[in-house]
Amino acid sequence: MPKIRESSPLPARRKYDVDDTVVARVSSSATAATWLSHMRWHAVGGQIVTIVIASFAMHIRLPLPALFACIAALAASNVALAVVARRYPDIGHLPIVGVLVFDVGILTLELGLTGGATNPFAIFYLVQILLAGLLLPGPGVGAITFMTIASYACLFARARSTLLPGGEQGHFAGQWIAFTILALFTAAITWRTARALRAHHLDLLRKQRIASHAEKLASLSTLAAGAAHELGSPLGTITVAAEDLDGLIVEAPHEAVEDARVIREEVARCREIVHRMNARAGQLLGELPEATTTGAVLADLRAQASPSERERLVVQGDPNESIECPTRGLVRILGNLVTNALQASEATGARVVVSARCVADRVQFVVDDRGGGIPFEVRSRLGEPFVTTKAPGEGMGLGLFLSFAFAELCAGRLELSPRNGGGTSAVLELPRQARVNP
Repeated sequence: MPKIRESSPLPARRKYDVDDTVVARVSSSATAATWLSHMRWHAVGGQIVTIVIASFAMHIRLPLPALFACIAALAASNVALAVVARRYPDIGHLPIVGVLVFDVGILTLELGLTGGATNPFAIFYLVQILLAGLLLPGPGVGAITFMTIASYACLFARARSTLLPGGEQGHFAGQWIAFTILALFTAAITWRTARALRAHHLDLLRKQRIASHAEKLASLSTLAAGAAHELGSPLGTITVAAEDLDGLIVEAPHEAVEDARVIREEVARCREIVHRMNARAGQLLGELPEATTTGAVLADLRAQASPSERERLVVQGDPNESIECPTRGLVRILGNLVTNALQASEATGARVVVSARCVADRVQFVVDDRGGGIPFEVRSRLGEPFVTTKAPGEGMGLGLFLSFAFAELCAGRLELSPRNGGGTSAVLELPRQARVNP
């Protein structure tokens, strides 16, 4: 099995690195608990103001000791929630479910003390559902919704007349007051949520720009490292030959001629390396889409192959399917895949089959070979630059890297998978009208 070479190994994962999913989960639960704590303090203040107005301004007889005991329990539980959220960032969703269940119970008790189902403030059950929808996953939302419905049903079962003065007119006035407060409360919640989402979105865009810049710098560094690695050997040979050439021109002209030949060969090798890197990276990714057909693409692919390669290359498929894409880049990418397939199956002399087919609004180019397949240890590294299974001097490991980059650039995808019976199948899928991503 060929040895895997790479010029820039991936950094090892440190033992204190934290998985991204864990960070996201901790951040989400901690933020939800803190935000819920702030909302509950607003609820405590709102209940106190409402009771004071109803009791002293509207002269409604209320069981004040019991109601203030409920508010005290709500405040105490909120202090506990704030402490737990601060001490245990990975609080999870279960404590939040428990807090909302407690709030539904407190609201049910308060409504039971002040008119039951006829109390217009029963509409505040919807606030608990709204909070659950904002803070909890589906099962938690379902649990809170079920509990509010059941609690409201219990109030209906024990319904008694409203305590508001003025009979039906007073009841309607209470409903209007409750609706107004609920509307303001809902507006405040949604506004705060929208503001937080906007801030999060702006922060995400900023981090994406930073990550994009870092990725480009890393790509340039990787490209420079690969160029230095590939050019280092021929340049070293040129240096040695040039030093020997100074003394041999007079003493041994025939040996000087040999050194001059070595220098020319190594310079040609450097030019070939630079040409390959420039042609693949620059020209490939800078081309605009143009209209063509699958037949024209396959014909260009076959035309650029050498006579010996054409003998082992089988091209098939519908030649009349239209496609709009960077044509020269597509042919070059397919050429990379065909070259890899021919080299992989060179020992057996098996033919390489290139086909084109349409699937809905997308076009697939498939390159099948009967080679030795992709080594298991390199499958997870496919598409990384400067990783190759070829012998030194036979490849830089940029072909697949640029092939994956081309597919992503055209809003497509490239998949490599083992074939039944041996070999590899490379599927390059592109939309019929490729949009070149910036």
